[in-house]
Amino acid sequence: MKSEFKREFKFQEKELRKIIRSWNLIHGRPADEFDDLNHILLRHLGAESGKEKLQRVIHSELIIKYGLDTTEAEAEDFATQVLEWWTNRN
Repeated sequence: MKSEFKREFKFQEKELRKIIRSWNLIHGRPADEFDDLNHILLRHLGAESGKEKLQRVIHSELIIKYGLDTTEAEAEDFATQVLEWWTNRN
């Protein structure tokens, strides 16, 4: 059971990484550059956080942790993409 959970987590982590990379936030960055954000989002998705919470998390993480100048509208778009993926992943 535990190995199945780990396998599922790794799969989700890989798929969410693809979504985050598609945002092209930093050109030429390493594949794992945003893994901290990835893990935070997976934790919130598992806790069934809503879109507004995900948007706030994405916005604050990109500004505070990564020093990126992102708008609330961009963060809302990113949160929408993440939620759509999460909802349709099965």
